[in-house]
Amino acid sequence: MLSDLNLFFKKSPFVRFVLPVMLGIFLTFRVISFADVYIYLAIFFVVLYCLLIVWQKQTAIYRYRFLTGITGFVMLLTLSIVYAQLRQPLTLSSYSEAQVKLHIIESIGSTEQNLKFETYFRGCSSDSLSYLEKQRGIVYVPKSIIKHKPATDSYIFVKGRFIPFSEPNSQFDFNYSNYLRNQRIAFRLIVSEYQHIEEESGILHPVILSARLKTFLRDKYQEAGLNETQLAILNALFLGDKSLLSYEQKSAFSDAGAMHLLAVSGLHVGIIYMLLMSIVSVFRARKYKLLTALVVILCLWFYAAVTGFSPSVLRASLMFTILEFGRISKRQTGIFNLLGASMFIIIIIEPLSIFNIGFWLSHVAVASIVSFYPKVNNWFHFRFPPFKWGWSIIAVSIAAQLGTLPIAIYAFHEFPLYFIVTNIVMIPVVTPILVMAVLAALCSFSMFILQLIVPGMGSLLTFMDDTAHWIDQFPYSTIQHLYIEGWQLPLLYGSLILLLVYINYRYFIYLKYLLVLGIFTIVTIHVRSYFLPEEVLYVAKINGKSVVNHLDKQSNTIYTNVPLSEKEIEFAFNGLWAYCNAPVSYTVRQVGDKPNASPIVSLIGAKALVILPEGARWSCKLEHRKVDYLVLMGKPEIDLKEVRKTMRVGQVIIPSGWKWYQKKWFDGYEEHIENLHDVSKNGVFLVAFRNE
Repeated sequence: MLSDLNLFFKKSPFVRFVLPVMLGIFLTFRVISFADVYIYLAIFFVVLYCLLIVWQKQTAIYRYRFLTGITGFVMLLTLSIVYAQLRQPLTLSSYSEAQVKLHIIESIGSTEQNLKFETYFRGCSSDSLSYLEKQRGIVYVPKSIIKHKPATDSYIFVKGRFIPFSEPNSQFDFNYSNYLRNQRIAFRLIVSEYQHIEEESGILHPVILSARLKTFLRDKYQEAGLNETQLAILNALFLGDKSLLSYEQKSAFSDAGAMHLLAVSGLHVGIIYMLLMSIVSVFRARKYKLLTALVVILCLWFYAAVTGFSPSVLRASLMFTILEFGRISKRQTGIFNLLGASMFIIIIIEPLSIFNIGFWLSHVAVASIVSFYPKVNNWFHFRFPPFKWGWSIIAVSIAAQLGTLPIAIYAFHEFPLYFIVTNIVMIPVVTPILVMAVLAALCSFSMFILQLIVPGMGSLLTFMDDTAHWIDQFPYSTIQHLYIEGWQLPLLYGSLILLLVYINYRYFIYLKYLLVLGIFTIVTIHVRSYFLPEEVLYVAKINGKSVVNHLDKQSNTIYTNVPLSEKEIEFAFNGLWAYCNAPVSYTVRQVGDKPNASPIVSLIGAKALVILPEGARWSCKLEHRKVDYLVLMGKPEIDLKEVRKTMRVGQVIIPSGWKWYQKKWFDGYEEHIENLHDVSKNGVFLVAFRNE
């Protein structure tokens, strides 16, 4: 087994390099803190590694070469720790108000009340914020104070309040602050005064040029006849920007298993690569191998720049670049070595890429397709070309899902059942859309040519949108609320690797390892179900809205004082429901929309829960009973004295932050309350029960 592993690393040296580098970066950002000692350790191991190499060459003693390997591993580990410490992201850590000058990169969508922009920080009235100079951030500008939407590459002067990055309220919440840090977003600003807009800066910055080109192409496509729905899909499919997609579109494509088609990846770059090679063959330029390779590579990297250098596009562009150089030099390179080289280069460019789900999905999907596709494709053999082509798409889809499934479940907690149907129907449509999008971009100078190309492209985009919504309506289109722990991912991938090795080599020892590891993995997943809570009470504040979630094995009920959108519900509860294996269907009860509302009384196991809606008056008389959990939704029209006439109060939970009302409620009665939980100050309230 060790000899096979050693042979693999010899064929794929970049895989050997990238493993300690990724480990070092992970430890830096998640475990260890900054310290000068790692610099000295890195220098020590570099010197030691060089001495071992010289000693081995002079003595020709190779029995101790494993020491060189271990030293090299530790050397790369310490060097990556030092490098990651030098590349730590900057973030704003406290609230503050200031007047700032911002450089608009591009618009990144909107909310009900605000327009959102990605910007560069270019100056501030406060010297304490000077460290944010040239850092990227997100700015929220109220629609009520903006008359003209600022264009890409323009300057704006605003006054506003910075929002510091904070940790999630619970382990189940999406860590949005961490996500922004990994994108190197250094600040968020809510604008209160919008003062001035300057003309374009004229700075030839790659990010600005990319944003301007995307804006130009979007305007041209829309002018030529694309509607908002079609433009949103093309913007994601071709330009790599999902900001125009509505929540309904994202949900439909995700449930249909087609979200990967809207994320610019190797599929899209591969189609463009084949289009470029076809153009080369038409002009009979293949005899100029070096020149054509350089043109193709430049075009691919130009497209990568336009899409914003996402990890999947970077990976695909790097791989096709290496393949092109291999083609003109007549050298073959192993696919795993290509993947290792791609990962290594991307990590050197941006160490935080290892925390990007797209980085892992992109590389794992390619590795899985290369490893499993030949085996899956050999399950059936068809001579009729359409059947053969259709089965090849199915085989690729199955192979990709085998590798990406554990990561997808870990990150998204769901699995689309009809992904095969989606890929068979949609993949053939993606190719002509991309070809027409490229042609339309090249002919954007002529509105006449655009109006010949765009209507057909729009029809195909509408077909994609309709198909995604159609498949989303299928019964059981997705299996929801799936959950695996982060430490179970290595177990699952270890089992997949052992399965692949056994299929390739048929060594019985690999089958034994596979059975042991596979059984252990299944047991760990199954055992977790025995420790799941029977009932859960979860109280939180979502975008300023008070929310109570009570779930058990049969029901899942959300109480809220104001309406919640599906997006808000999914964002707030997806992780919790997956962890608890909650029922898929849920009920939303809006409370407090009527005057003199009655309290809502419920039992959680042996505990009594009372929810007091907005405007509620105390009408329950449970003599000699104790309210274990009393939740205040808004401002009930009662005080604690009224409640104390009928029962004792254990724990009071306050989702909203009405300080003046809290004082009125509790003045003189604090001694009657065993515990007070303010969600605004203490985070979400979560209590789980198991029936003994």
